[in-house]
This record gives sequence, C-alpha cells and structure tokens, in this order.
Amino acid sequence: MSHEESVSREDFPQRWPQVETGRAWWKHFRINLLIVLNSSRWFLLILLPLLFVTAGWYEARTSAIEAKLLSAIAAKLSYSIGPGPSPRIVFPASGPFNEARGYLRLPAFEHHLLSAGFRIVEQARLSPELEQLANWRITPPYREPAVAGLVIRGEKSKVLYDAGSHEHVFKSYEDIPPLVIKALLFVENRDLEDFDIASRNPVVDWGRLAKASFLYAGHKLGLPVDVEGASTLATQIEKYRYADGGRTNSPADKLRQMISASLRVYRSGPDTRAERREIVLDYLNSLPLAAAEGYGEVYGIGNGLHAWFGIDLDQARSILNGLGSEGDRHRMVKHILALICAARAPSFYSMKNRPALEARVDYYVRQLESAGSISEDFARGVRLASLDFLTHAPMPEPVPYPQRKAANVIRTHLMEVLGVQDLYTLDRLPLDADSTVNVNLQNQVLKLFEELKDPGFLDAHELRQEHLLLRGDPTQVMYSFTLFERTPAGNLLRVQADTLNQPFDLNEGMKLELGSTAKLRTLAHYLELVTSLYHQFHGVDAATLAQRAQAARDPITRWTAETMSADTGISLSELLDKSLDRQYSGNPGEVFFTGGGAHVFANFDHKEDGMMFTLRDGLKHSVNLVYIRLLRDLVRFHEARLPYDFEAVLQQPDNAERLRLLHEIADNESKHFLFEA
Repeated sequence: MSHEESVSREDFPQRWPQVETGRAWWKHFRINLLIVLNSSRWFLLILLPLLFVTAGWYEARTSAIEAKLLSAIAAKLSYSIGPGPSPRIVFPASGPFNEARGYLRLPAFEHHLLSAGFRIVEQARLSPELEQLANWRITPPYREPAVAGLVIRGEKSKVLYDAGSHEHVFKSYEDIPPLVIKALLFVENRDLEDFDIASRNPVVDWGRLAKASFLYAGHKLGLPVDVEGASTLATQIEKYRYADGGRTNSPADKLRQMISASLRVYRSGPDTRAERREIVLDYLNSLPLAAAEGYGEVYGIGNGLHAWFGIDLDQARSILNGLGSEGDRHRMVKHILALICAARAPSFYSMKNRPALEARVDYYVRQLESAGSISEDFARGVRLASLDFLTHAPMPEPVPYPQRKAANVIRTHLMEVLGVQDLYTLDRLPLDADSTVNVNLQNQVLKLFEELKDPGFLDAHELRQEHLLLRGDPTQVMYSFTLFERTPAGNLLRVQADTLNQPFDLNEGMKLELGSTAKLRTLAHYLELVTSLYHQFHGVDAATLAQRAQAARDPITRWTAETMSADTGISLSELLDKSLDRQYSGNPGEVFFTGGGAHVFANFDHKEDGMMFTLRDGLKHSVNLVYIRLLRDLVRFHEARLPYDFEAVLQQPDNAERLRLLHEIADNESKHFLFEA
C-alpha cells in the first residue's frame, strides 16, 4: 500500500477536501481544477477592465507615462547654429502670432536681404526629430518672450531705439497678484494650480475633454445639444498663437495643439510645476483682446488695461497687493476680470456688446463668491464698480522728432531692405539691428542744438558775432549735422541730427547746393583726375613727360606732367599732396563764362580778394574765387578731351558738329516732354 493510501482521514486538516483513496482524490482534484479554470475566465473578464480603468484613472491623474514618454521625445527636439545657409530648416506656415512677429515672412525677408547684397552668416540647423515635427505643423516647444520688437543698438551696443519698451507685462509669475491668478483659473482652468502631483500634464483636462467629445458627437448626430470647448489654458495659447486664423478648425488642429502644448510643458523634464506657472504668466501676457483705436492690436492683461481703460499695470498691481483703498481693489478686479472674460470673444465683448460683458463678469463674481474665493462684501463691491471703457486709447508721450530722426533713418532703411510696408509692422518684428551711431555723442549734439536757441547761451559763449547770430530770433534757426568717422573698416556714421521738429529729415531728404559742399565735390574730382594722370604717366621718362607738358591743352595735365618729369620716382600720395599746394588767386575782378552766360563771383570775406591761396587753404577758408578758378580748370581738362573742336562749335553758328549737338538736345527734350505728358 502506498504512503498516500495509508494516511487516514483524521490526518488531513478540516479545510482540505476529504479523500477516501488516491484515485478518488485525483478525480476530485481534477473536477475542482476545471471549476477554478472555468471561473477564471469570468474573473479575468472582470479583472482586466478593472485594471485598465484603474491604470487609466491613475494616468489621467498623474500623467506618469506621458511624463516619461513626452519628456524623452522633447529632449530630442533641438537645434544648433551653424555657418552659412541651413540645409535643414522649416518655417511656420500660419498663425496670428507668427504673422505679427514676422515668422511667416522669414523666407521673404531672406530673399530681400540677399537681393540687397546681404549674406547669411549663420542659420539654425534643426535636429531630424524637430524638423519632422515642424513638417507636421506642430509648433516647436520653445517659449516665446513676452515682449518682442525692433531694437536698434548704436556703438558699443548702447540702445538707440526699443519698440517694445512701451509694453505692459508681468515680468514673472511672482509679479502677478494672487487674486488675478485665482480669477483667471476659476474662469478658465481650475485644476491648473494643483501642484500635488509634479508630473501632471496640464494640457489635458480629461473630464472636460470627455464631456466635450460626447457633446460634439451628439451635435453631429443632430441632437439638440450645445457644443462646448475643452481647451485648457495651454491649448488656448497654442490656438490663438499658432493655429490658422487663431481658431481650431478641425479635430486634427486640436490634436496638433495638444501635442505641441504637451511637448512644451515637458521640455525641461517630467516635472511640470514650473511650466504650469509659465502657462499662467504667458496667458496673462499674451491673450488677444482685439484692437483698440489709436493703439493697434492689444495682447495681454497689462496692455488691455492700458488701451481699453487707461489703467497702468504697475498701479493695478500695487492696489491689488494692498496699497489702495477697498473701492480701488473692487474696480481693479472688475476691469481685470472683464478682460479675462472678454478673451473668449474679444471684439464682441469689448466693442459690440459691452452689456453682455458686464453680465458675464457679474456671473463669475457670483461664482467666486459661492466657491468662497471672495467674500460676500467684496463680491458686492466688485459688482457695483463701474466698467469704464475709454473712447480712445491713451496717446503715448510724444517724442520730439529731432530725438528720433537717427533711429528713423535706420528704420526706413530696414523697411526697404526687408520689404516691409510700414513702421508699425517693422516695430513688431523681434529684430535686433546694430548701427554705428554713437548714442552719447548724438544726444550731446542734440543738447547743443537746443542750447543754441537760448539767447543767454549765445551771449555766454560770445556767439553774437558778424555772420553768426548777431541779429534775429535764434529759435528760428534750423541746424543739421552729420558726422562720419574714418576707420580701417570704412567711414562709419556716428551722428546724424537736425533740429526741425517735423518728420522731414534735413540730412536725408533735402537736396541743397551748398557752397562748401560744392567746393568739396570740386576738390574730390580734381584729385581723381590727378590720380588718373599719375597712372597714365607713371613709368614714362622725364623727356617724354616734358614734351607732354608742352603739348598739354589744360592746366591740370600740364602741371602733372611737369611735376612728374621733375621727379619720375614720385609716389601717388606725394603727388596728391603737392597738388593741394597749387595756388589760385582770390581776385573777383574777372568775368567767367557759365551755363547761364557771363557771370562774376564774390568772396565771403573781401579781405581775401587780393590774396593768393593754395587749394588746401582755399578749402579751409572757403574762398569762393579759388574754387571758381579750379572749376574752370576742370572744365578745360574735359574740353581738351572732346572728340571735336569745342571752340569752333561755340564760335561758328553753322558748324556741323554744333548743328548735330543741337539736334540731339532738341530730340532728347522732345522725348522727355512726351514721357512726362
């Protein structure tokens, strides 16, 4: 008998099956096993969905799996800056934010700049993952600055112009009064500030999403239900910044917004608590609030308070942080809550139906009161506060034109090279432009110009002199000044200023024939001709040069040949230096033949009439007759190189060349007349 068969019934514990023999026990065991296995099928059918629901509930609450997966993907979305044009770059294709900041026009800007002679020094290289993401029209997960605009820097990076300096924004999350955060989250996204779970994805509110999905499906089936949105603050930011027209036009758009926003919150790792604070800050600084008259497009609570209500953001912050009266706090909360409520349909609420906005604000005030977020007395005070819209946005403090002309010259140039149509569009571009203007010196020149309008300043500096400011009103004198500095890199603009308090720029827009300017231009051309003669005569022996001097038909050629024959090894710089020592008379007692006929000239200072001057001194003292005579020598230089006898043309009325020239002139004038007509 086997050991199993010899065991008595009493030897088994009471909870075990009773078995008479080994065969009976085995049979009983198989029956129980079949029962258990048959029961397990039902058990698994119940257990697996239960496990799935539990896991889904846990994931919806903690986003643990999303956090690991999306942070790992976001870590691969990178870029680098490399030399020359990028072989791997994708530009955005839509979105109000991309349009306002010029991102949509980057290819056009590149084309304009290359056509103007610029070249790409460096450009971004996207990682393969980021490039693919951009091709799918998913916005790269990088945070946009709250303030962007044109910044023009002068020498040593000193700011000359900053278009974004007038923006009213919260600088950090801590800068936002707690009551503003509470109001925003109560209206838009109540679970966003739940920081108990670090990895939670703030992009998806599963309860709101499920409800919105059922309502959307019911609406599509024809049921009488209203469609509700499920957008959290994170997806709203993606929508109004980057979606086509700032709207969600399809389920695919919603999916792209959710993916983009999710990658953005996990870009620094699985912990999203810091990013959730950034969502609140970014939303308050960038929510669209329509366009106010006299201001333009309004973005953000701070700009909205200023443009729609004339309230300064810093003032509002101080009042809400306890530095104002209770009535002032009621008023600030009312206006900020109005802007938060208006964001759902800004044009409708801010311009078309302000009573509807008032009703919406009162509704949320009651909700805040019911939730215990504000007291009954405070809620009553907010409801009773008036909502005061301005008829026109506050005008900025006017900046005198002389103080902005240097910057305006650069802005106008940027408009031309970028192909931008107006300064408003240019100023919104996140663009840094470097210039060579010395900002400190520019301001000093403008200050001096202002002082020159003061009679006391003129007297103190003995400027009441003949030909200076001896008589007349000094405030009516307009000054303009342009200064270039010669450097190894070229002539760099350091100062460009004038005192005309009008948009017209005296330096850029005025075409004047000034005597000193004409003298400088005449001297420059003279030096060019001497340079060309040097290259023509260089290497020629002294005897030949002497012969050419004898045969020369103009004074400039004769002098150059004589000087080089006396010193055949003379350098160009030495020759040019000597050419400035040529002397001319200041005597006005001579008649000159000009395009207007016979003409006589006078000097500014009659003491110069009987003196001889070098060209160098003639320029220094601005002696008119010296440069009139130099100009006549230039005319003779070119006359000597005409292909015909100019004296015969002038003296013989029936000269064939003269008749041909007159016919050509008449023909050109006729064509010009027809073109203008």
